[in-house]
Amino acid sequence: MTASIPLLFLGTGNAFAQDGRYWGSFLIDGRVLMEPSPAVLPNLRKAGADLAAIDIVFISHFHADHLFGWPFLLLEYLVGARRQGDLWVVGPPGVAERLPQLIAAGSYPQHSRERGGFDLHYVEADERLPEQQAGSTRFRSFRVEHVPDLECFGYVVEHGGRRIGYSGDTRLCDGLRKLAAAADVLVLECNQRHGGPPSHMTLDDVRTLRAEFPTLPFILTHLGTGVGAAGLPHTHAATDFETRHV
Repeated sequence: MTASIPLLFLGTGNAFAQDGRYWGSFLIDGRVLMEPSPAVLPNLRKAGADLAAIDIVFISHFHADHLFGWPFLLLEYLVGARRQGDLWVVGPPGVAERLPQLIAAGSYPQHSRERGGFDLHYVEADERLPEQQAGSTRFRSFRVEHVPDLECFGYVVEHGGRRIGYSGDTRLCDGLRKLAAAADVLVLECNQRHGGPPSHMTLDDVRTLRAEFPTLPFILTHLGTGVGAAGLPHTHAATDFETRHV
């Protein structure tokens, strides 16, 4: 029997951090960080996470609520905790150029690579590949539909015999359906209850996806005001600093 894997939710809110939630980010088994959100470093500390144990960071797309914690996390690794083990970063095409630009915009001289005792590796998400690898972790990338000016990806990460899916920001689309079909559990964004911009999931969309995948466990995140699981079967709305075993 496969042992359960802890998912630690460091934040479960949307870009506006509504209902007092932090921006969306979660940690898989203490090792795989999904989204370096703006508050990721203090939230990792508050949760008592071992920063040195994180060896892979996934970025779904380049919106600020998913990305702007990166400079502070890297600063900690370079001059705070003095990281020794290599760090892998998975993100959309151009991630190796975009992240240094973000560092430069912050004007932190301490972020010079010469100060670190580790290597930083970048892997670009590629939906054409049946499998990708970052360090010892295998994963699949799925292009999803969010906004027209950015490439956005969801991922299925293989860990501990489980396939953990994460939607990133998306509306209901074929890429999301392919991702759900490849996952054993799906961490799924749900930005609003009804209506709103056609770039995010609504509860109505979640109900549609639930009908197509009736037994796949959903964990909802990137939640807007008043959004919950609404009594949907096999569906849970995550809360900040909650640990959910899957």
